[in-house]
Amino acid sequence: MAPQKREGVTVQSVARALEILECFNDAAELGISEIAERMDLSKSTIYGLVNTLTSFGYLEQGENKKYRLGIKLFELGNVVQARMDVRQEARPWCQLLADKYRTTVHLAAYSEGDIIYIDKVDNTNAVVVYSRIGKRAPMYCTGVGKALLAYLPESYVEKYIYSRPMKPMTEHTIITREALEAELRKIREKGYAVDDEEIEPGLHCIAAPIFDHRHKPVMALSVSFPYGRLWDVDWEEATRDVLYYARQISERLGCVA
Repeated sequence: MAPQKREGVTVQSVARALEILECFNDAAELGISEIAERMDLSKSTIYGLVNTLTSFGYLEQGENKKYRLGIKLFELGNVVQARMDVRQEARPWCQLLADKYRTTVHLAAYSEGDIIYIDKVDNTNAVVVYSRIGKRAPMYCTGVGKALLAYLPESYVEKYIYSRPMKPMTEHTIITREALEAELRKIREKGYAVDDEEIEPGLHCIAAPIFDHRHKPVMALSVSFPYGRLWDVDWEEATRDVLYYARQISERLGCVA
């Protein structure tokens, strides 16, 4: 099986391991010889890769000595599915916010110190061009990121935020540990975060965390006011709405106050 040409730097052994998993798209079980034939590689090479995948739970060996996809892939698939479910659950609330304030609403998850925009609802009256679905941004300089950091374990903040430089994105970006710690305390007191031109000049937003059934912060919701729109908005009302809708989504995820 010829590997698909991909852009960017790739690690051959990792690429081959992933290609082995793809061999099972049309086969429930495969032996070493069958995989080697599909991959056009030696059985010794395939054995090492298959053994590694098996040891990490991505493949399983049956009683007939053949291999099948492992439970680890099922677990990871459920993680992805859960995120997609949240997106569907949250979309009506995001739409209501976007329509009411005639602006952009974001839904974001997080990974290793970054937020990832997983949904974006625009309004024709005000479109935030900085963000797009799938884009990453530092947690320390975004409203959604700070809303999550305030409720994540200190060990997470230490590992992914304080262990590396906080680069200024604008002149308003928080770039010191002391300032960020003070900001996170304020967020915990109020329940929401704000972004005052910290990721992009002229962009303001209000964000609140979304919790799952374990009361763990899993995502955040934000409403953005770009380029002067802030002054046309009742800030207190907008804050109440963001908090309310974030709670509604949290309740849909099983979070009971």
